[in-house]
Order: sequence, then structure tokens, then C-alpha cells
Amino acid sequence: MALEADLSCPVCTDLFSDPVLLSCGHSFCRQCINEHWTSSKSRNCPVCRQVSPQEPLSNLSLRNTCESYLREQSTRKEKNGEHVCQIHGELIELFCQTDEEALCAKCKKQEHRWHKTQLLQQAVRQRKGKLKAAVRPAEKILLSQDAKICNYNQSQAQQTERSIQEEFEKLHQFLRKEEKSRIAALNEEEKEKRGTMKRKMRLLSDRLREVEERMKDDDVTFLQVGMTATSHTHTFRYFKTVTNLSQCAFPQNYSSIMNSAKCTLSDPELSSEALDVPKHLGNLKYQVWEKMKDICPYYPVILNPNTASTDVSVSNDLTSVTSCLHWQDDEPNSVPLHSNRVVLGSVGYGIGNHTWEIEVGNSRHWSLGVCFGLEGKPTTQPLTSANGFWGLRRDGDSYKWMTTGMSRLNMSVNPEVVTVKLEDYVDDTFEKKRWRKVSFFDARSDSLIGRFSEVPLEKKLFPFVISEDQTAPLRVVPANIILTVEQKLSFRERHDVLIKVCLGFIMVIFLILSWKTDQKHN
Repeated sequence: MALEADLSCPVCTDLFSDPVLLSCGHSFCRQCINEHWTSSKSRNCPVCRQVSPQEPLSNLSLRNTCESYLREQSTRKEKNGEHVCQIHGELIELFCQTDEEALCAKCKKQEHRWHKTQLLQQAVRQRKGKLKAAVRPAEKILLSQDAKICNYNQSQAQQTERSIQEEFEKLHQFLRKEEKSRIAALNEEEKEKRGTMKRKMRLLSDRLREVEERMKDDDVTFLQVGMTATSHTHTFRYFKTVTNLSQCAFPQNYSSIMNSAKCTLSDPELSSEALDVPKHLGNLKYQVWEKMKDICPYYPVILNPNTASTDVSVSNDLTSVTSCLHWQDDEPNSVPLHSNRVVLGSVGYGIGNHTWEIEVGNSRHWSLGVCFGLEGKPTTQPLTSANGFWGLRRDGDSYKWMTTGMSRLNMSVNPEVVTVKLEDYVDDTFEKKRWRKVSFFDARSDSLIGRFSEVPLEKKLFPFVISEDQTAPLRVVPANIILTVEQKLSFRERHDVLIKVCLGFIMVIFLILSWKTDQKHN
């Protein structure tokens, strides 16, 4: 405290504020010495009474010392959990309601003398109470929204799980059916082969049985002639034709009977009756996968159900959208707003060319095209090219571009399927700037309806559809996928043309050299 006393003004007994030095060597606050001289009407020192005819000088050294002392005190009190005034070094215990700031006692006496103040703790309690009251409705809304979001996510997860199970069940049914079909084909071939072999074995058994019967002949007959000419010819033809065994001889004697007894099925004949295993196992998984294309269509655009409003229904496979509202032909239909039945594609396109088709059918109220997305845009913003939407719209019998003026189109035929093409291009101007263009075609006739040029490349473009007819949904048309098998060619096949060119070049050089040689000899 001795240091604080040395740094205190003799007049106000507080720490020096803007200290000045008199000619006698004593220091005072500038405001304190001016007030003293004003009240006493003399310029004497309050301590030694010596007159100071000159203006007091600023005591910079003393001021710096006081400021350092206040900073140390402030740091010490902040470490102890207290806050002090940066001007007076006093503990902050008051709050000025007029200026909305915390004060110390000296601030209250000086700058805020006529202001309405209260204790700091009381002001804190009041304001915390007001904040709690203001936050409470938001907390209720947050809890309510949290419960809704949790319930919605749970419902969405259950619905998605059911859809996944249904789709895989379709695949399982296809695979089970395909498995049964291929196993049935295998069993059918095995049954056919088994029947053929049984017939051949039966014929062979009959022939052997006849040989055994001939062995029962008397000795002379057994060693010489065993059957009549007619029966010999018939039996020979029977064995030769049915068994297809050329080595079977005409059984007239012992030697011929022995040859017939030795006749068996040859190895080539056995192999011809084996199953065609490569037909059943060759590229089995690839063939099944290729056949699955009929039940596994590819859609170039998948709709995002999270962008759909409550009055729009998106199919489980995310490829079609239906409006829950029905527009009458005589109802006026203004430019659609952001919150009105806009459904975006799940993927945005940057650079590159992309094509997809939307089946509109007989719907008389729809819109489709591309946009920069809905995030961060007002819900009342018109869907026009100026606001990042490039699309085609149908209102009854009229077609319009989604521009500021909603310019009309003259359409002689109502398209049932609209093709949308998104392409990159470079303009022909000096700047050579890159743009995108969005083109719309009648898919049936492949005729151009119109296009937007100079669509910027700064953001990804999302496909969008707006269905406004309850009776006719908008559907994404599956794309045709062509499978190609790349065959590796030999070196000669890959470079056949180059080899021919090189050989031709060598022949030309050879002919030229031969001609020059003949010219020299001549």
C-alpha cells in the first residue's frame, strides 16, 4: 500500500490521473490542481504554498508508473476472479443502465454521475432472466423439430429398408428362376444322353444275346455256317446300322462270331455322348449378369426426395414424381415459385456432356430443365434464367421458356418425351470463353424444341422437374446400355496397316535402286 500512497494525488488521494509537475517539484492531477487554483484564486502549491507562475508540465514518468501499477493490479485481481476498471483500477461493482456498461465507484462519481445505475450482480440476474425467456421458445421449437427430424429419419430409414429388400427380392427371384432354368436344361441334356446310351446298350445287349444263342448250335454248324443267307443279311444290316460298328462281321462261322463278340463301344462314341459342360458353365456369371439388364434398368437421373414438398409424391425407385394437386385448364398459372413442387436430381453436373429424357406423357402442366440448386435462395424467387433456372414449361396448350418475360413457343406437336442435353462449348469470339448450353428435343422425332446458350460454368447444374398434373406423373426414362467385349489383338493385327505401309515403302526403295543400277549399266 506504500507504493499506492506514493502514487496518489495529495488533493484527491486517488491514483494520479494525467499528473503534472509544478515548479516546486510536487505533482498533482491536472484536474485537481486546476480546480484548486480556481477556488483559491492563487497559483500556490497545496503542499508547500509556493507560487508557481509557470504552467505545470506533464509528468510523463509518473503517469507511466501509475499505468503500470494499474495494469499489475488489474492482472492480479483478474487472477483472483475479479474485474477492475481500466481507468481507475477500482473493482467493477456497478452497471450503468443509461450507457449499458459496467462501472466502478469512481466512474459513478465522475463520468456517470447523473446516470441511472444498479448493482452489477442485479443487472446480470435481470439480463440472464430476459435471455432465458427469449431462448425458451427457441428451445421448444428446437426440441419439437429435433423430434420431428428423428421421427422423419426413422420413417425414411424404414421405408428405404423396405424398398431395398423389395429390390433385392426381385433380384433373388430372378436368380432363383435362372438357376432352376439352367439346372433344368442340364438335367434335360443328361436325361437325353442317358436315353441314347440306354438304347445303344440295349442293342448291344441284344447282339451279344444272339451270339450266345449261336454258341448253342451243334459242333459242325458252330464251326461252319450258323444262319441262312436271308437271316445273315438281315442281322448284318441290323448290327451295322444300329450299332454303327464297322468291325462287326457276318456271323457265318466261329471267326465271325468271335469278331462279333469282341465288338464294343469305341472311345469317340463315348465322348460324343458326354455332357456339354462348357455350354452350362462357360461365362455363367457374365451371361446371367447380361440377362439381368432387362430387370435392372439404368436411370441417368435419380430424383432427390428431400427436395420435394409435401404436395409432391416421389416414387420408391426415385425415378418419377406426381403432384397431389390438379390444375384446371381455365385456372391461371403464374411463374412457379421456389417452394412449389420443385424436385431436383440427386447429382449436379459440372463440365462435360450429359443427356437424359423425361416422359411427360399427356400431362398438360409441367416444367423441366436445369438449375443451380435451391440452397440459399428465397422461397418466393421466380424460377427464371436470371435466378439460375433454365427450363421449358407447359401451361395447357401453350409452351414457354422459363425466362423473365416467359416467352412463348409455337409447338405443332405435343411431345410425350423430352430430351434434355447439357453440353460444353467455347464461343467464337476473341475471348474464347467457355460456356454451357441446354437443349430441349422431342425425343420421338429427335427435333429441336429450343436451347439456352451462354449458361455459366461457375456452379454445378442440377436437373429439375415440376409435376402439376395429378393424373400424369413425370418419369425419368431409362437409358440404353450397350455392352462391348474388348478383344486383345496380336501385334500383327494391331499394326497390320503400318506393316503393309513399311513393306510397300521398302519395295519402292528396292525398285528405285534397281532402276538406278540398270541406268548405270546402260
